[in-house]
Amino acid sequence: MWQKVINANLPSIAPLASPHPYPSFRTLYATFHPNWFLPKNKLWIADNAATGKLLLARYDPQRAVIEAHSLVAERGMHTFSLWAHDDEVIIHTFSPKVQLDLNSPAIRLGPYAHADGRSCGIRESPLHKRLQREIPMDTHTGPGSQGIYSTFMLTRPLDPSLINPGTSVWPPQIIPAGERARNESAQQFNAIGHKPSCLSEMSTGTFRLRKWMQFGTSRIPGHGGISMRMGEDVVTYGTLKEEAYTPTLDKPWQGIWVGDYSGHGCEFLLVTQPNKEDERPLPEGVRQRRSQAVLSTAYFDTGTHAILNPYPLTVLNAPDETELEAVEEEEEITAEKEHGHYGQVESSDTRYRGRLEAIKLTGDPNVPRGEYTFIAPDIGSNGLIRTATEDPFRGARIVKSAGHIAGSGFRDDQYIATQLIMISHDRLAQYWEQFGHISFYQRVNVDALVRGDVSC
Repeated sequence: MWQKVINANLPSIAPLASPHPYPSFRTLYATFHPNWFLPKNKLWIADNAATGKLLLARYDPQRAVIEAHSLVAERGMHTFSLWAHDDEVIIHTFSPKVQLDLNSPAIRLGPYAHADGRSCGIRESPLHKRLQREIPMDTHTGPGSQGIYSTFMLTRPLDPSLINPGTSVWPPQIIPAGERARNESAQQFNAIGHKPSCLSEMSTGTFRLRKWMQFGTSRIPGHGGISMRMGEDVVTYGTLKEEAYTPTLDKPWQGIWVGDYSGHGCEFLLVTQPNKEDERPLPEGVRQRRSQAVLSTAYFDTGTHAILNPYPLTVLNAPDETELEAVEEEEEITAEKEHGHYGQVESSDTRYRGRLEAIKLTGDPNVPRGEYTFIAPDIGSNGLIRTATEDPFRGARIVKSAGHIAGSGFRDDQYIATQLIMISHDRLAQYWEQFGHISFYQRVNVDALVRGDVSC
């Protein structure tokens, strides 16, 4: 029974056949209880300012530890070429190498993580102490990391009824998540109310890491010696709903992706295709542009030299939703006729329906983590521009989309006209009309990284 329970918490790897180095699966389970939710959920995103962080959590049976490492990506050799469809547009190549940063784990929970220090690691702490105790982790062992310490702590999820659009929570509300926790605290989450007192209060979708620098002869305040603690920081982590990034026959583009963000380097994204009933209202900038599209074709101009105002004016007397739906229906029929799909197979191809959203899991000083990076409001006939006939995109579907840009510090953010080039289920490209360049996105093979493949 305990073997099945443990293996249920270790997805994407071969089932454990032995509890080694423990005498039984029950002992193994009890040793790491209640932290099996870490490898079960695999992916964890951090609320670090602007950049964020993406962790992959795994159980290592050889060393008997639960660890989480950061996903990192190298852009690869960079070259560029001109687009055959428009020789004024630059195509930037992108051959990313994604791997885990194994040099310094963000989490390391060993067999004595829950031991009572007063008993020299022989007796385990009672459950209620396990839930509220901050667990010291030996994660800073490299050169230059002396005096840096981290602890792991469990959290309480915030009741959904208490969350409104202005509530500071993590994961952010645009990311599909089963649980969210507060990610602001004047007391650095030291108050007992931030930690669970029983299992029913414990979140399995969020946790926190506390990190600080300490100088002196004592690591733990109150245990003798002289010490000075400074630079304390608490980062809240949350996981995603697995169904939001798992591809299906109807939603083949869902997944974790890595994108090319030029000078900012590689960034990780969640690409999701929400059901109609789960769609959030489009951001104001996208809605405004769709309203403008009713009055003018300037927004999603399929011409290659469209001039777009980066600071669009507010549309007076903008059409209501009924008018927008009527226009969209007319556009759908027109697009189907123009592109030869009217009454043909495409109407039954469920891959090309609904919205496709890309949300940053890691970010940069301009557009930070937890924000949309682009949205294709409809990858069906409503959004179809054309099917590419030129290399290197021959046969790719090209649809209308809106890209999110901003100044440093996420100032004056806005959505500009872009075109999403759907090369394959594992490869996408984005034509940024205003900037005259095309950048790429590549699917990340999460399961391969869980299995321990060096890179993917």
